[in-house]
Amino acid sequence: MIMNINYSKGCLLILLIIFLFIHTGRDAFCDNLIRYQDMGSGPVSVINQTPMQLLFLQPAPDRAETLPQGAWILRLNNVTTNTLLSESSGLYSGHVDMEMIRNAISVQYGLHPRFELNITLPFMYSYSGYMDHTIKHVESFFGNTRKVREKQDIDRYEYHIEKNGKTFIGGNKRCSGVGDLSFGIKGKIWKETDYLPCLSTRLLFKAPTGDEDRSLGSGKPDLSLGILLQKEINSFKAYLNADVIFPGDAFDSEDVSVNRFYIALLALEYRLDSKWSCIVQGRYTSRPFEHTGLKMLETRIFDVLIGVNYQVKGGYFIQAGGVEDCWTSDDASADVTFFLNLGKVFF
Repeated sequence: MIMNINYSKGCLLILLIIFLFIHTGRDAFCDNLIRYQDMGSGPVSVINQTPMQLLFLQPAPDRAETLPQGAWILRLNNVTTNTLLSESSGLYSGHVDMEMIRNAISVQYGLHPRFELNITLPFMYSYSGYMDHTIKHVESFFGNTRKVREKQDIDRYEYHIEKNGKTFIGGNKRCSGVGDLSFGIKGKIWKETDYLPCLSTRLLFKAPTGDEDRSLGSGKPDLSLGILLQKEINSFKAYLNADVIFPGDAFDSEDVSVNRFYIALLALEYRLDSKWSCIVQGRYTSRPFEHTGLKMLETRIFDVLIGVNYQVKGGYFIQAGGVEDCWTSDDASADVTFFLNLGKVFF
Protein backbone atom coordinates (compact mmCIF):
# COMPACT_ATOMS: atom_id res chain seq x y z
CA MET A 1 0.00 0.00 0.00
CA ILE A 2 2.76 2.44 0.94
CA MET A 3 4.65 1.55 -2.23
CA ASN A 4 1.54 2.25 -4.35
CA ILE A 5 0.99 5.66 -2.77
CA ASN A 6 4.65 6.49 -3.26
CA TYR A 7 4.39 5.48 -6.91
CA SER A 8 1.46 7.87 -7.42
CA LYS A 9 3.27 10.72 -5.68
CA GLY A 10 6.44 9.86 -7.60
CA CYS A 11 4.67 10.18 -10.96
CA LEU A 12 3.30 13.60 -10.04
CA LEU A 13 6.70 14.69 -8.73
CA ILE A 14 8.46 13.62 -11.93
CA LEU A 15 5.97 15.52 -14.08
CA LEU A 16 6.33 18.64 -11.95
CA ILE A 17 10.14 18.45 -12.05
CA ILE A 18 10.09 18.15 -15.84
CA PHE A 19 7.72 21.09 -16.09
CA LEU A 20 9.77 23.25 -13.74
CA PHE A 21 12.98 22.29 -15.56
CA ILE A 22 11.51 23.47 -18.84
CA HIS A 23 10.05 26.55 -17.20
CA THR A 24 13.44 27.70 -15.93
CA GLY A 25 14.48 28.29 -19.53
CA ARG A 26 11.53 30.54 -20.37
CA ASP A 27 13.67 33.62 -21.09
CA ALA A 28 15.16 31.82 -24.09
CA PHE A 29 11.74 31.77 -25.76
CA CYS A 30 9.25 34.36 -26.95
CA ASP A 31 7.40 35.99 -24.07
CA ASN A 32 4.40 37.08 -26.11
CA LEU A 33 1.58 35.22 -24.36
CA ILE A 34 -0.92 36.10 -27.07
CA ARG A 35 0.86 33.76 -29.50
CA TYR A 36 0.26 30.79 -27.23
CA GLN A 37 -3.20 31.40 -25.77
CA ASP A 38 -5.21 29.55 -28.38
CA MET A 39 -2.65 26.78 -28.83
CA GLY A 40 -2.46 25.92 -25.13
CA SER A 41 -6.20 26.05 -24.51
CA GLY A 42 -9.00 23.91 -25.82
CA PRO A 43 -10.53 20.58 -24.80
CA VAL A 44 -8.70 18.62 -22.11
CA SER A 45 -7.03 15.61 -23.75
CA VAL A 46 -8.28 13.02 -21.26
CA ILE A 47 -9.97 9.91 -22.64
CA ASN A 48 -12.35 7.60 -20.80
CA GLN A 49 -10.33 5.61 -18.25
CA THR A 50 -12.52 2.51 -17.92
CA PRO A 51 -9.91 -0.31 -18.12
CA MET A 52 -11.81 -2.32 -20.76
CA GLN A 53 -12.29 0.78 -22.91
CA LEU A 54 -8.59 1.65 -22.72
CA LEU A 55 -7.85 -1.53 -24.67
CA PHE A 56 -9.14 0.21 -27.78
CA LEU A 57 -8.35 3.41 -29.63
CA GLN A 58 -10.03 6.49 -28.17
CA PRO A 59 -9.37 9.76 -30.02
CA ALA A 60 -8.41 12.40 -27.47
CA PRO A 61 -10.50 15.59 -27.28
CA ASP A 62 -8.95 18.17 -29.59
CA ARG A 63 -9.42 21.57 -31.21
CA ALA A 64 -10.49 21.95 -34.83
CA GLU A 65 -7.80 24.57 -35.41
CA THR A 66 -4.43 23.25 -36.60
CA LEU A 67 -1.02 24.37 -35.36
CA PRO A 68 1.00 26.86 -37.41
CA GLN A 69 3.56 25.24 -39.67
CA GLY A 70 6.67 24.26 -37.68
CA ALA A 71 5.02 24.76 -34.27
CA TRP A 72 4.59 21.84 -31.90
CA ILE A 73 3.16 20.98 -28.50
CA LEU A 74 4.65 18.60 -25.94
CA ARG A 75 2.09 17.35 -23.43
CA LEU A 76 2.55 15.23 -20.29
CA ASN A 77 -0.68 13.77 -18.93
CA ASN A 78 -1.11 12.17 -15.53
CA VAL A 79 -4.49 10.55 -14.78
CA THR A 80 -5.54 8.61 -11.67
CA THR A 81 -8.72 6.55 -11.77
CA ASN A 82 -10.73 4.41 -9.35
CA THR A 83 -12.92 1.68 -10.86
CA LEU A 84 -15.32 -0.72 -9.12
CA LEU A 85 -17.57 -2.96 -11.26
CA SER A 86 -18.98 -6.42 -10.61
CA GLU A 87 -21.69 -8.48 -12.35
CA SER A 88 -22.47 -11.74 -14.11
CA SER A 89 -24.86 -12.70 -16.89
CA GLY A 90 -25.17 -16.08 -18.57
CA LEU A 91 -21.79 -17.17 -19.93
CA TYR A 92 -20.06 -13.95 -18.89
CA SER A 93 -18.93 -12.46 -15.58
CA GLY A 94 -16.71 -9.56 -14.63
CA HIS A 95 -15.07 -8.14 -11.53
CA VAL A 96 -13.01 -4.95 -11.60
CA ASP A 97 -11.74 -3.43 -8.35
CA MET A 98 -8.65 -1.36 -8.98
CA GLU A 99 -7.01 2.00 -9.36
CA MET A 100 -4.89 2.97 -12.31
CA ILE A 101 -2.28 5.62 -12.93
CA ARG A 102 -1.99 6.39 -16.62
CA ASN A 103 0.77 8.68 -17.83
CA ALA A 104 0.85 9.66 -21.49
CA ILE A 105 3.38 11.59 -23.55
CA SER A 106 1.92 13.23 -26.64
CA VAL A 107 3.35 15.44 -29.36
CA GLN A 108 1.43 17.54 -31.88
CA TYR A 109 3.29 19.06 -34.85
CA GLY A 110 2.22 21.61 -37.45
CA LEU A 111 3.24 19.95 -40.70
CA HIS A 112 1.46 22.54 -42.86
CA PRO A 113 -0.90 25.47 -42.16
CA ARG A 114 -3.77 23.03 -42.78
CA PHE A 115 -2.27 19.76 -41.51
CA GLU A 116 -1.18 18.60 -38.08
CA LEU A 117 0.48 15.36 -36.99
CA ASN A 118 0.17 13.80 -33.53
CA ILE A 119 1.53 10.82 -31.63
CA THR A 120 0.72 9.50 -28.13
CA LEU A 121 2.40 6.82 -26.03
CA PRO A 122 0.81 5.83 -22.68
CA PHE A 123 2.34 4.16 -19.61
CA MET A 124 -0.01 2.41 -17.19
CA TYR A 125 0.18 1.05 -13.67
CA SER A 126 -2.76 -0.71 -11.98
CA TYR A 127 -2.93 -1.50 -8.26
CA SER A 128 -5.32 -1.76 -5.30
CA GLY A 129 -5.33 1.99 -4.68
CA TYR A 130 -5.99 4.33 -1.80
CA MET A 131 -9.26 6.16 -2.67
CA ASP A 132 -11.73 3.42 -1.67
CA HIS A 133 -12.36 4.76 1.86
CA THR A 134 -12.82 8.34 0.67
CA ILE A 135 -15.20 7.44 -2.17
CA LYS A 136 -17.31 5.27 0.13
CA HIS A 137 -17.58 8.08 2.70
CA VAL A 138 -18.54 10.62 0.02
CA GLU A 139 -21.21 8.33 -1.44
CA SER A 140 -22.53 7.65 2.07
CA PHE A 141 -22.65 11.39 2.86
CA PHE A 142 -24.86 12.02 -0.17
CA GLY A 143 -26.98 8.95 0.60
CA ASN A 144 -26.35 7.10 -2.66
CA THR A 145 -23.78 4.43 -1.81
CA ARG A 146 -23.64 1.85 -4.58
CA LYS A 147 -24.47 -1.72 -3.58
CA VAL A 148 -21.22 -2.99 -5.02
CA ARG A 149 -19.37 -0.39 -2.95
CA GLU A 150 -21.09 -1.57 0.26
CA LYS A 151 -19.90 -5.14 -0.38
CA GLN A 152 -16.41 -4.13 -1.42
CA ASP A 153 -13.29 -5.42 0.30
CA ILE A 154 -11.37 -2.17 0.80
CA ASP A 155 -7.93 -1.92 -0.85
CA ARG A 156 -8.38 -5.14 -2.82
CA TYR A 157 -7.12 -5.61 -6.39
CA GLU A 158 -9.24 -7.62 -8.81
CA TYR A 159 -9.50 -7.44 -12.59
CA HIS A 160 -10.87 -10.25 -14.70
CA ILE A 161 -13.59 -10.56 -17.34
CA GLU A 162 -14.54 -14.18 -18.03
CA LYS A 163 -16.45 -16.29 -20.54
CA ASN A 164 -17.33 -19.81 -19.48
CA GLY A 165 -15.02 -19.36 -16.48
CA LYS A 166 -12.03 -18.46 -18.67
CA THR A 167 -10.47 -14.99 -18.32
CA PHE A 168 -10.09 -13.13 -21.60
CA ILE A 169 -9.44 -9.66 -20.13
CA GLY A 170 -7.33 -8.93 -17.06
CA GLY A 171 -5.77 -11.32 -14.59
CA ASN A 172 -4.99 -11.70 -10.91
CA LYS A 173 -1.70 -9.82 -10.99
CA ARG A 174 -1.17 -6.09 -10.83
CA CYS A 175 0.63 -4.85 -13.88
CA SER A 176 2.48 -1.93 -15.35
CA GLY A 177 3.95 -1.17 -18.73
CA VAL A 178 3.63 0.58 -22.06
CA GLY A 179 0.20 0.79 -23.66
CA ASP A 180 -0.80 1.01 -27.31
CA LEU A 181 0.88 3.71 -29.42
CA SER A 182 -1.47 5.93 -31.43
CA PHE A 183 -0.69 8.42 -34.17
CA GLY A 184 -2.60 10.32 -36.81
CA ILE A 185 -3.18 13.41 -38.89
CA LYS A 186 -5.65 16.29 -38.68
CA GLY A 187 -6.60 18.37 -41.70
CA LYS A 188 -8.41 21.73 -41.65
CA ILE A 189 -11.22 22.00 -44.22
CA TRP A 190 -12.04 25.65 -43.59
CA LYS A 191 -11.06 28.26 -41.03
CA GLU A 192 -13.36 29.99 -38.59
CA THR A 193 -15.26 33.07 -39.82
CA ASP A 194 -17.73 35.47 -38.22
CA TYR A 195 -20.53 33.03 -38.98
CA LEU A 196 -18.96 29.63 -39.59
CA PRO A 197 -17.00 27.46 -37.12
CA CYS A 198 -13.60 26.06 -37.95
CA LEU A 199 -14.01 22.58 -39.42
CA SER A 200 -11.39 19.83 -39.51
CA THR A 201 -11.25 16.09 -40.01
CA ARG A 202 -8.85 13.57 -38.48
CA LEU A 203 -7.59 10.05 -39.09
CA LEU A 204 -6.00 8.05 -36.25
CA PHE A 205 -4.31 4.65 -36.08
CA LYS A 206 -3.48 2.56 -33.02
CA ALA A 207 -0.53 0.18 -33.12
CA PRO A 208 -0.71 -2.86 -30.75
CA THR A 209 2.41 -2.08 -28.71
CA GLY A 210 0.80 -2.94 -25.35
CA ASP A 211 1.07 -6.46 -23.96
CA GLU A 212 -2.36 -8.07 -24.47
CA ASP A 213 -1.59 -10.85 -21.97
CA ARG A 214 -1.37 -8.19 -19.24
CA SER A 215 -4.34 -6.22 -20.64
CA LEU A 216 -2.16 -3.25 -21.59
CA GLY A 217 -3.67 -3.32 -25.07
CA SER A 218 -6.06 -5.23 -27.29
CA GLY A 219 -3.33 -6.90 -29.32
CA LYS A 220 -4.86 -5.64 -32.58
CA PRO A 221 -4.61 -2.37 -34.56
CA ASP A 222 -7.55 0.07 -34.54
CA LEU A 223 -8.55 2.89 -36.88
CA SER A 224 -10.76 5.96 -36.40
CA LEU A 225 -12.25 8.77 -38.47
CA GLY A 226 -13.62 11.97 -37.02
CA ILE A 227 -14.70 15.57 -37.50
CA LEU A 228 -13.95 18.55 -35.26
CA LEU A 229 -15.73 21.90 -34.97
CA GLN A 230 -14.64 25.02 -33.08
CA LYS A 231 -16.33 28.43 -32.64
CA GLU A 232 -15.42 31.44 -30.53
CA ILE A 233 -18.05 33.87 -29.22
CA ASN A 234 -16.66 36.68 -27.06
CA SER A 235 -14.93 35.00 -24.09
CA PHE A 236 -16.45 31.60 -24.85
CA LYS A 237 -15.17 28.84 -27.10
CA ALA A 238 -17.24 25.83 -28.06
CA TYR A 239 -15.77 22.55 -29.35
CA LEU A 240 -17.43 19.53 -30.91
CA ASN A 241 -15.70 16.21 -31.65
CA ALA A 242 -17.37 13.20 -33.30
CA ASP A 243 -15.45 10.01 -34.11
CA VAL A 244 -16.19 6.49 -35.30
CA ILE A 245 -13.69 3.81 -34.26
CA PHE A 246 -13.09 0.53 -36.08
CA PRO A 247 -11.43 -1.94 -33.66
CA GLY A 248 -9.51 -5.01 -34.75
CA ASP A 249 -10.75 -8.53 -34.00
CA ALA A 250 -9.13 -8.49 -30.59
CA PHE A 251 -10.90 -11.46 -28.99
CA ASP A 252 -11.75 -13.52 -32.03
CA SER A 253 -10.00 -16.60 -30.62
CA GLU A 254 -12.29 -16.46 -27.56
CA ASP A 255 -15.35 -16.04 -29.81
CA VAL A 256 -16.05 -12.61 -28.27
CA SER A 257 -17.19 -10.18 -30.92
CA VAL A 258 -16.38 -6.48 -31.08
CA ASN A 259 -17.85 -3.91 -33.43
CA ARG A 260 -17.30 -0.30 -34.39
CA PHE A 261 -18.18 2.26 -31.72
CA TYR A 262 -18.64 6.02 -31.47
CA ILE A 263 -17.43 8.88 -29.31
CA ALA A 264 -18.97 12.36 -29.27
CA LEU A 265 -17.77 15.29 -27.18
CA LEU A 266 -19.11 18.78 -26.55
CA ALA A 267 -16.89 21.21 -24.63
CA LEU A 268 -17.34 24.81 -23.53
CA GLU A 269 -14.39 26.94 -22.44
CA TYR A 270 -14.66 30.34 -20.77
CA ARG A 271 -11.60 32.59 -20.62
CA LEU A 272 -11.39 34.44 -17.31
CA ASP A 273 -8.31 36.48 -18.28
CA SER A 274 -5.10 36.12 -20.28
CA LYS A 275 -3.90 33.25 -18.10
CA TRP A 276 -6.92 31.44 -16.68
CA SER A 277 -9.81 29.64 -18.30
CA CYS A 278 -12.31 27.05 -17.10
CA ILE A 279 -13.77 24.25 -19.17
CA VAL A 280 -16.68 21.80 -19.03
CA GLN A 281 -16.76 18.72 -21.28
CA GLY A 282 -19.59 16.26 -21.79
CA ARG A 283 -18.77 13.01 -23.58
CA TYR A 284 -20.75 10.09 -24.95
CA THR A 285 -19.01 6.76 -25.61
CA SER A 286 -20.68 3.73 -27.14
CA ARG A 287 -19.06 0.32 -26.62
CA PRO A 288 -17.24 -2.13 -28.91
CA PHE A 289 -18.46 -5.29 -27.17
CA GLU A 290 -21.76 -6.97 -28.01
CA HIS A 291 -23.84 -10.01 -26.98
CA THR A 292 -22.18 -10.40 -23.56
CA GLY A 293 -25.07 -9.28 -21.34
CA LEU A 294 -22.66 -7.29 -19.13
CA LYS A 295 -23.34 -3.61 -18.50
CA MET A 296 -19.66 -3.00 -17.83
CA LEU A 297 -18.92 -4.02 -21.43
CA GLU A 298 -21.97 -2.87 -23.37
CA THR A 299 -23.71 0.04 -21.62
CA ARG A 300 -23.06 3.43 -23.18
CA ILE A 301 -20.96 5.77 -21.07
CA PHE A 302 -21.76 9.39 -20.29
CA ASP A 303 -19.21 11.41 -18.34
CA VAL A 304 -18.62 15.04 -17.44
CA LEU A 305 -15.24 16.73 -17.02
CA ILE A 306 -14.67 19.96 -15.13
CA GLY A 307 -11.25 21.55 -15.27
CA VAL A 308 -9.15 24.69 -15.24
CA ASN A 309 -6.46 25.76 -17.65
CA TYR A 310 -3.56 28.01 -16.61
CA GLN A 311 -1.12 29.52 -19.10
CA VAL A 312 2.04 31.49 -18.48
CA LYS A 313 4.61 33.27 -20.60
CA GLY A 314 6.54 31.22 -23.09
CA GLY A 315 3.74 28.81 -23.95
CA TYR A 316 3.64 26.72 -20.75
CA PHE A 317 0.26 25.50 -19.56
CA ILE A 318 -1.27 23.35 -16.82
CA GLN A 319 -4.67 21.64 -16.90
CA ALA A 320 -6.21 20.09 -13.80
CA GLY A 321 -9.60 18.78 -12.72
CA GLY A 322 -11.77 15.70 -12.48
CA VAL A 323 -14.16 13.46 -14.41
CA GLU A 324 -17.32 11.83 -13.10
CA ASP A 325 -19.57 9.30 -14.81
CA CYS A 326 -23.27 10.18 -14.87
CA TRP A 327 -26.79 8.98 -15.67
CA THR A 328 -26.77 5.28 -16.60
CA SER A 329 -22.99 4.84 -16.40
CA ASP A 330 -22.66 3.80 -12.73
CA ASP A 331 -22.23 0.11 -13.53
CA ALA A 332 -20.33 0.59 -16.77
CA SER A 333 -17.57 3.15 -16.29
CA ALA A 334 -14.67 4.25 -14.12
CA ASP A 335 -16.00 5.69 -10.86
CA VAL A 336 -13.91 8.84 -10.52
CA THR A 337 -10.94 10.30 -12.39
CA PHE A 338 -8.47 13.07 -11.55
CA PHE A 339 -6.04 14.55 -14.06
CA LEU A 340 -3.03 16.85 -14.25
CA ASN A 341 -1.72 17.82 -17.69
CA LEU A 342 1.47 19.80 -18.22
CA GLY A 343 2.42 21.20 -21.60
CA LYS A 344 4.69 23.45 -23.60
CA VAL A 345 4.09 25.11 -26.97
CA PHE A 346 7.18 25.48 -29.18
CA PHE A 347 7.72 27.66 -32.25
